[in-house]
Amino acid sequence: RAYGRDHTKVASTLMNLGSAYGVLGDYAKQRDMQERALAIEERAYGRDHTKVASTLMNLGSAYGVLGDYAKQRDMQERALAIEERAYGRD
Repeated sequence: RAYGRDHTKVASTLMNLGSAYGVLGDYAKQRDMQERALAIEERAYGRDHTKVASTLMNLGSAYGVLGDYAKQRDMQERALAIEERAYGRD
């Protein structure tokens, strides 16, 4: 084992796998993979890192296609707040 199950490389693979599930129409599996990736990234980078924001955007989209629009909004608003702190509002 070069990395272990909580390494950021694993998170990246989980994101890619989640995307593949989304393309196949298995949005619940997509959400599950992206939630696992988010947990790894939050531990590795902290809750306010831009890598986390990117994952939050993707996860929010997965919630949206599953019909959980409130959760989608929450994820995407959190992502926006992270990015505005990192890059500014304009």
